[in-house]
Amino acid sequence: MQQWEYLLVPLEDAAGLKKKSDGLAPGRLNELGAQGWEAVGLTLKRGDLVAWPVVLLKRPAG
Repeated sequence: MQQWEYLLVPLEDAAGLKKKSDGLAPGRLNELGAQGWEAVGLTLKRGDLVAWPVVLLKRPAG
């Protein structure tokens, strides 16, 4: 059976994005993808009056 390891990556830089902005540069996610991580989920983390996306990544363990 395949074993997985998981990683949560908060994209705190996204908290200041405006509605019509160009978006968030995917540099950090590209780095993690090169290490074998695959994005499998996205949610919002809420903090003190702000919210930013948190990406769930997985890769084969070992």
